[in-house]
Amino acid sequence: MVYNVVQPQKNGRFYLYRVTAEWDPEKKRSKQKREYLGPCDRDGNLISEPVRNRTIQCSPVYGPYRILLSIAEGSGLEDTLATVYGEKDAKRMLALAILGIVSPCTTNQMQNEIEDTYLREMMGIDWSFEQSGVCRFMQSIGKDTGRREALFAALAPKSGCVIFDLVCMGTDSDGLDYSEPGRKTRLTGSKQFNLGMAHSMEDGLPFCFRTYPGSVADVTTLDNMTADLKRMGCRVFEMVMDRGFFSVGNIGMMMERDVGFTVPIPAKNKIQKLLLSESVGNIESPLSTGLLGGSTVRGYETGVVLLDGEFVRSSDENRIRAVVLQDDDRRNIEIKTLYRRLGELESKLSGKEYGSTAMYSLNAKEQEIADMCEISRGEDGKISVKRKRNAISAKESGCGRFVVLTTSKLPWKDLFAQYRARNDVEYDFSQLGSDLFDGVTGKSDQDSAEGGLLVNFISLRLRMMLIKRMKECGLTDTMWVPDLIRTTRKLKISCIGGEWRLNEVTKSQRTICEKLGVKLG
Repeated sequence: MVYNVVQPQKNGRFYLYRVTAEWDPEKKRSKQKREYLGPCDRDGNLISEPVRNRTIQCSPVYGPYRILLSIAEGSGLEDTLATVYGEKDAKRMLALAILGIVSPCTTNQMQNEIEDTYLREMMGIDWSFEQSGVCRFMQSIGKDTGRREALFAALAPKSGCVIFDLVCMGTDSDGLDYSEPGRKTRLTGSKQFNLGMAHSMEDGLPFCFRTYPGSVADVTTLDNMTADLKRMGCRVFEMVMDRGFFSVGNIGMMMERDVGFTVPIPAKNKIQKLLLSESVGNIESPLSTGLLGGSTVRGYETGVVLLDGEFVRSSDENRIRAVVLQDDDRRNIEIKTLYRRLGELESKLSGKEYGSTAMYSLNAKEQEIADMCEISRGEDGKISVKRKRNAISAKESGCGRFVVLTTSKLPWKDLFAQYRARNDVEYDFSQLGSDLFDGVTGKSDQDSAEGGLLVNFISLRLRMMLIKRMKECGLTDTMWVPDLIRTTRKLKISCIGGEWRLNEVTKSQRTICEKLGVKLG
């Protein structure tokens, strides 16, 4: 099927496109190809303008949009969106996601931003991106929870390790169902909500997000997420979390649900101190030492059981596996930092009058060091600082060491490597999590907020795909995502006499595209 489309522009001009609809037997869906025919009048009649055939009519930005669209196509993200949402809505969502990476803006600015890009021509989108249309679209996809869950299920891994992270965010909108007063309300004055995200350890990409009320307990959040993962088809998986999720309730719930887990024990927990103390005489053994990423690492295997609501050391065969891990490089740095701060505190308080305001001028780090000292009035009326041997020894014992409880059968060194990979993903999430918060900024109702979160989630996944590709080809040695976008934004395409021609490609732009495997033109 072939038909013509007249595309109106903000400048009052009209462009004529020939649209060819074709059936893809492999994907079992139709697809459209658009061919630019030239300027026309309101009725679609081509206008012959000899002068324009020799002049540049427009030069929109091409480079970063070509790269991101190529990654979306090559990774299967575009096809997955089309399968779940249909080709028309999928293209709109992907276009909004790509625009959010290259040129993030509010909904009332999108129409102006899109006019300076070649994105609509590349994707064959006949949509104005007006504020009212974008808002209605956000509401419709936000309200459609069925297709959103189908998308998460399509992206979810069916087994393996799953990283789950939770962040608390504030909002001033009263129209969001999940915004509630919480522990940060007194500090910020804003209501809060919890945003949880699940990443696959297999590819390092986020595949699901959840919003929770600001007052919900962590054990309830984790229980809901494990149930959601099973509904998505994740039958055998292991939750890899940070120490904020360590609790008797969480560990007991996951054991009851037969869910695998790896979670570190908080530093001030009683069982953590006991296991570190036990490992002191054993962890330095050459039999439990290896190299990981150029650093000497060590591991000590032990175990605990959950008894009467507490974790206790145990050698029982049904115990929970506990592994004490040590990084020698990090340990040396932390020990040096500990004694440097001790010396700085002693110098700061030395010679000061006892009872003066000196103690009140200590910051949080200095107060932590002061707790390891005995501070009293000296014979001369000055402040006397004496180190507490046991307190400092206990602190030094924990430097560069941490303990994880795990159901994993991996050797301790592989477990260490896995947790380091989790830290990398958590860092990416902390850096990019603000993008998801942009999805609820300025949204007055729940459906709009959910739609905004979904579009920003797709942006987040696409940007992490780009980061992964950059790491694999070595581009991250010289640049990061903003640098890449800034360099490729200068690559434009010009419309000359009704024909699109790619502008001159610089050496740096060509190198970026070649390394990423992106074909220009």
